[in-house]
Amino acid sequence: MNWNWFHSYEKDLEAAFDQTEKVLSELPEEFRGHALNYLGKFHALKKSGSQNYICYLLPFWMQEAAGAKPELSRELTVAMILVMLHYHLIDEVMDNPEAGDKWRLPLANLLQLEFSRIYAALFTSESPFWSYYRKYTAEWAEAVLLENQHDFFQENPVRIAHKASPVKLSVAGMLLLTEHDQLIAPFESAVDAVLVTLQMLDDWEDWEKDLREGSYNSLISVVQHELQIPSDRRPTPDEVKHALHVRDILFIFAERTDQNAAILEANAPGLTHLHEFHDYLRTNLRQGAESLKDERNLLAQGGLAYWLANQKI
Repeated sequence: MNWNWFHSYEKDLEAAFDQTEKVLSELPEEFRGHALNYLGKFHALKKSGSQNYICYLLPFWMQEAAGAKPELSRELTVAMILVMLHYHLIDEVMDNPEAGDKWRLPLANLLQLEFSRIYAALFTSESPFWSYYRKYTAEWAEAVLLENQHDFFQENPVRIAHKASPVKLSVAGMLLLTEHDQLIAPFESAVDAVLVTLQMLDDWEDWEKDLREGSYNSLISVVQHELQIPSDRRPTPDEVKHALHVRDILFIFAERTDQNAAILEANAPGLTHLHEFHDYLRTNLRQGAESLKDERNLLAQGGLAYWLANQKI
């Protein structure tokens, strides 16, 4: 599988994470350890399989098209790492308000001060950047508030990407600083398309948890529609498993990413690494569908065939 979109920027990522650690090490002592430990959970070079790659790498993927210097990409990446940590902390508090970890919200506010400080050094108070900041924040707020009141994936799929809308701060920021304002709208659409596919992959991995907790999930939405389950109830775990293992719903789900690939190609044909990353996401979904189909076929052949296929010899 092609990982050029990651390996081409490992040194740049290391520098960005080192700089972020320096920022966090200067927080008030009561929060310093929590912040550094939390960063460690998302460190792209220490934790394999992280799905936050686009947060860290988007400025570098845009670098050539924008004519930006690596130093600017690293600065925007540091800001975006802090943004990502900020929103993850808020999400955790919303998902589990009874957890009792009182440091999370205060730390989220301290992180907001830090990434705002970086942006304030790059953009004047009159810069259009702050309008984009408000726009992306509003998209995020509406998405997290309304996702259980609407079937976003069926009504307007881009809205499932809006929970990650702050990622687009890197788009607006870099293109404004390099005077490529005309690319902001198409690049926004391209990034949104990739974020939809990324959320779809997350939803496949998390469907059991989301079903148990009553959270919105695009895969569950597809199962509901394909099995024609009434809208006044959600599918049961057995119905979802039946859809995945017998009805090959994951193939239907994966095919929906064709639309995202078309939007990406139409709006940002030159962002090679963003295309490669999107292909990586789509491949994971397709391989998952193939794996479920192969497992079913082995089971149909009998228990011995299934046992032999799963032995690591």
